[in-house]
Amino acid sequence: MHLHLVLPGLLWPSIHARGFASALALPALSRLLGRADCRPLAGETPEQTWARLFGIDAATLPDAPLRRWGEADAWHHGTDLLCADPTHLHFAGEYLLLTDARELAIGRDEADALIDALNTEFADIGRFDAPSPDRWYLHPSTPPTAALSRLSAVTGRPIVHYLPSNGDALIWQRTMNEIQVVLHNHPVNRAREAAGQRPINSVWFWGAGRAPATLGAPMPAIAATSPLVRGLARAAGLAPQAPAGFAERPAGDALVELAAAYHPSLYLDLAPWQAALADIEQHWLAPALAAVSSGALKTLTLTLPDERGGVQLTLRKPHLWRFWRKAQDLETFTLARYS
Repeated sequence: MHLHLVLPGLLWPSIHARGFASALALPALSRLLGRADCRPLAGETPEQTWARLFGIDAATLPDAPLRRWGEADAWHHGTDLLCADPTHLHFAGEYLLLTDARELAIGRDEADALIDALNTEFADIGRFDAPSPDRWYLHPSTPPTAALSRLSAVTGRPIVHYLPSNGDALIWQRTMNEIQVVLHNHPVNRAREAAGQRPINSVWFWGAGRAPATLGAPMPAIAATSPLVRGLARAAGLAPQAPAGFAERPAGDALVELAAAYHPSLYLDLAPWQAALADIEQHWLAPALAAVSSGALKTLTLTLPDERGGVQLTLRKPHLWRFWRKAQDLETFTLARYS
């Protein structure tokens, strides 16, 4: 039996930080870091990692239709689609930075009102759709030819480096500017600002394309929480499960996404990042390590995506006999790789 865990955000992104994991009790992870085979990976976003695992060229991965397929209603159609995610833009010094919707606590009624406004004002470019308050889509009248940057690449960074480029980029840049005017003047945002909340003052277009007709599955079972990975599983003919814990994992060989640390890592939000690691240690790594030790699990693989260069760890029972290799805490491991 083989278990492959994908853990974006596990490697703390700030090379200047100290003490971010030194106080955490993570004995199973430390033993894994010390005794597993370790293979460096190219720098990847989580989306690029999943594209690689499913055998898709990351540059052409159609994030939007696959993510839409992974939503609760599992909507799927062979037409073009874009992610049009609600965001908050703000200046930090001379730079305009982007905050994604998971930081904005958007209500269902707020999303519905803003989507109605966008569909009224921009009917010529297509139809907006919001199956979740923090994940919006555009069914475009004309698919873009511009290069559009993934939201995860832009989050917390100056957007000037990631604006649409090439092709019809000017059309999409102009559309984004016009949408910002509509959102700025909308009563929803006036109410949010009056209540001390950040306004939903822009959308970010990305992930354009059509879902592939067929897709191969990297493993017989997949458990995931993110709509993109759930959509990839459905495109491969699998029914994605929820990653509740090692004891409730899918039977047989399985690929599992554990993404709770990723979003806090994007914002260097230490407390929820540490809480996510503690939960992963307790419910996944400790029991998985015990299963390898007992022989119930033949191989445990951990993929840790990171834009600076990721890591893949592989542990089998004989590796646990490497007594000359000491356990390595996560902070030492991370700093040794990236400092």
